[in-house]
Amino acid sequence: MKPNATHSSSALGVDSVGAGRRFKRAGLLCSPSGSPWERSHCQNPFAQRLGNEKYRIHFASRDDSNRSRGGWVEVTATAEGLTPIARSDGPSLDIGQPGTFDDAGAMPGCLVNHEGRLLLYYTGWSLTRTVPFTFSIGVAESHDGGLHFDRLSDAPMLGRNHYDPLLAGAPWVLVEGGTFRMWYVSGLRWEVDPEGKNAPIHYYTIKHATSLDGMTWMTDEHICVPFHEGEHAIARPVVQKTDVGYEMLYCARRLGETYRVYRATSVDGIDWKRDIAPLLDTSTSGWDSEMVCYASLLHAAEASFLLYNGNGYGRDGFGVAILER
Repeated sequence: MKPNATHSSSALGVDSVGAGRRFKRAGLLCSPSGSPWERSHCQNPFAQRLGNEKYRIHFASRDDSNRSRGGWVEVTATAEGLTPIARSDGPSLDIGQPGTFDDAGAMPGCLVNHEGRLLLYYTGWSLTRTVPFTFSIGVAESHDGGLHFDRLSDAPMLGRNHYDPLLAGAPWVLVEGGTFRMWYVSGLRWEVDPEGKNAPIHYYTIKHATSLDGMTWMTDEHICVPFHEGEHAIARPVVQKTDVGYEMLYCARRLGETYRVYRATSVDGIDWKRDIAPLLDTSTSGWDSEMVCYASLLHAAEASFLLYNGNGYGRDGFGVAILER
């Protein structure tokens, strides 16, 4: 099927990362500005194509209360790398009203440009008592080309339901043949220490949902990416269509360990085959020496770039690596 709407970080003739292909690290690209809404983190980066090799990279930053809001940095792309040229001076997506599903954080996930509408799918965070958090998926729309977004509802578009009783978040949406397809994180269970000596441990992985209008979604019990032994968190799916099917970037971690970036492939987008070795592992020192996570691809004319977070889930910002050809 050929999509009738393209994802903002995709391009015709996308460059598959492929098993065995390597990335050359190019360092941090964007760090938190220190403004009140941007004290730490530039998390979950993904690119919006603006034209003439100019891109807007969206991300989520956190305030002093650890609440995330959307922001962006604009860059130009050459074969040598990405160069920042502009930056948002305020949140592109703010937190929700008190009591709503996103009053503790609104984290941009992906953009879809469909029939003249620019839709932002995002994760809304809520704080809870018996476990630390839950999250749901919301949708917002931009009327100024992606500079700012207004939520389309104060309620989640996909939240707790029969098949996702705990949480749903980290949406990645493509449109194919008039059908919206979403890959997202679904919570399977929490393991809670009855004596309260250890923090609850979340178990979540990746599922799939479909929609005819991008607003009302259908899902089921099928797990797209099953756990490997010892894993408890598989997060942030990023999917692109290739000549032979689908390719997914995601991050995974085992108990007592931190995230690494991995790759999986699929013929139909439902059942996935995981690579064994990480696509990107930690470096020997610096901002990404303890963790690498939340990666996405930016396909420019002369090169393809991996945008990703490092230590502390992107505490220091996001960096870039260049796909070697």
